[in-house]
Amino acid sequence: ETYQGVGPDFLPYQYAQKLEKFCQEHDIVMIFDEIQAGFGRTGKMFGYEHYDVTPDLIACGKGITSSLPLSAVIGRKEIMDLYAPGSMTSTHSGSPLSVVAALANLEIIQRENLVENARGLGKILIPELERIKNKYPHILGCVRGKGLVAGIQVVKKGTKEPNPHIALKINEKCFHKGLLMFAPVGVGGECIKISPPLVINEEALREAISVLEEACDEVLGG
Repeated sequence: ETYQGVGPDFLPYQYAQKLEKFCQEHDIVMIFDEIQAGFGRTGKMFGYEHYDVTPDLIACGKGITSSLPLSAVIGRKEIMDLYAPGSMTSTHSGSPLSVVAALANLEIIQRENLVENARGLGKILIPELERIKNKYPHILGCVRGKGLVAGIQVVKKGTKEPNPHIALKINEKCFHKGLLMFAPVGVGGECIKISPPLVINEEALREAISVLEEACDEVLGG
């Protein structure tokens, strides 16, 4: 995966570079899973672009339609042409409705500059989460993210142990204030994940951040 969705945890840049070199030296096909990261989420069309590498194959979905079920594999011609057209298919693949939705979706992403929007708003989102974290440094752990996907860890006071109970309380407080987010993710259910729609504008993003901060103040500052 370009990033682990429960963090989001991105690969170290040098690791990705060495991985590509290793694959090239040993004739290994390098595949990136862009199901979550693809189509603008991280501030680039595909998340692997952050690492300056070129995958042989890319698995993508979700953001390709933003709603309807559709997935796709993109890759080097010499790999994709190994099988005749129609030989790698299934009964319900290529639904016309999903395909039309994907084409329209991709046109909108390009026309409305949503990749650039995600990249620009990420420069607001990540620092603001860091600021909130610094208000409660013994309870809020590391902040990770790029573009319009980010996460903030909730830990037991003064430790690095996950605190899913408090993470859920903050999440629920946000919900009651009108901000809908993922249920806490992570191995221990300790990560508050923020992944707003690509069409969000700065005003709406700042409002959402304000609600999250209020929720943290009420849960952690009491």
